Amino acid sequence: MKSPVKEMLRAKRDGNVWSTEEVEHFVHGIVQGHVSLAQCGAFLMAACTRGLTSEEVAALTLAMAKNGAHIPRHVSTRPTIDKHSTGGVGDKVSLLLTPLAVACGLAVPMISGRGLGHTGGTVDKLESVPGYRTILPMSELIELLRTQHFFMAGQSEDLAPADRTLYHVRDVTGTVENIGLLTSSILSKKFAEGLDGLVMDMKVGGAAFMPTLEGARALARSMQDVCAIAGLPCTFVFTRMDGVLGRTVGNYLEIEEAALALQGIDVAPDLEEVTVELVARMLQLARKGEIEEYRTEVRNVWAMGKGYDVFEQMLRAQGGIWPVTKPVAVFTRDVVATSSGTLAPLDGRSIAVACLHAGAGRLKESDTIDYQAGVTLLCREGDVVCVGNVVATVQASHEDRCIALHLAMQQLFPTTTAPEVQRPSMIIDVWECT
Repeated sequence: MKSPVKEMLRAKRDGNVWSTEEVEHFVHGIVQGHVSLAQCGAFLMAACTRGLTSEEVAALTLAMAKNGAHIPRHVSTRPTIDKHSTGGVGDKVSLLLTPLAVACGLAVPMISGRGLGHTGGTVDKLESVPGYRTILPMSELIELLRTQHFFMAGQSEDLAPADRTLYHVRDVTGTVENIGLLTSSILSKKFAEGLDGLVMDMKVGGAAFMPTLEGARALARSMQDVCAIAGLPCTFVFTRMDGVLGRTVGNYLEIEEAALALQGIDVAPDLEEVTVELVARMLQLARKGEIEEYRTEVRNVWAMGKGYDVFEQMLRAQGGIWPVTKPVAVFTRDVVATSSGTLAPLDGRSIAVACLHAGAGRLKESDTIDYQAGVTLLCREGDVVCVGNVVATVQASHEDRCIALHLAMQQLFPTTTAPEVQRPSMIIDVWECT
């Protein structure tokens, strides 16, 4: 017999483990409105203080995926593989990865998020393209996957609705960072996509949500356990996130960088390395071959411009007007070096926060995003500069915000007399969990 929610919460408060049936009962109650927000908060706090077992996290994840709309398996005739990133600064990888993976023969149903904290969201970036629709009914997502083998969209109201409710409560109760709750939130949406495999980009560093490798590995172990219980093959790629990934921060600027990069124009080496590795790992999950073979395949497809062809197709398939005519009323300023020397490492988080205050993200949920606000880096860590060299440009739709962003960026380009050092690989570690 199912216990009343009040009794279940008392048991969880006292450290008892919920059965799969109890977890499903609780999640179903959230969706049906039978569980109050106060009860959601009580569960979340108990989960943080008492912990959740791997079985409870798996049950919570699967229940949230099941209690809502979902994509059936094998909608596309291709292997269906997705990628998820734990979030970074200038992380426009999804904009390159999805077209390249599709050009390599995969199906990619990518449900992405909006900006969170100091990190930008793929949905916000896509919405900087006029007409592009990110919120689509499930029937249209399924049709896009069947006919085009991809979509890039946001979380709709009927996709994992319990996760949507719990996330809002987590945000105001200080329970966002809990490993088990993070795991269930991320994977519930992925399990609803009807996947054959999942690649996780685990960002590590000062500009990431997980600043330490230890923390990123703890989250990866939790997700690994849940994927194993659910029977979903997965690969975890741990990548560096201290500075800016690529050359830009800002919604339309990142769209523009992705479009140029897919055409082979001014490709940032760090962005290329991460993108190639993640797409290759997606191919490996689908085909089980040697990773170097897939890295070569991705590079070849990229060099032939096939990824850009799919990029254009993707934008137009969801209503986007492409190419975009940039608005005239955008204020720009140059950031110049104030001393000569070698550029020291850039603080990615500080750059992101400066862009956030210039309108590139939301300080509160009701804020309107300035899709043109952002920074373009013209020099990177280790480059030798002289006084007066232009090291970056900033832009915004409002002059006062452009001025403020310019002042902030002028202070974020320190130089050093240290000799130039070789930049390390962006790939820290890889876990294959098939």
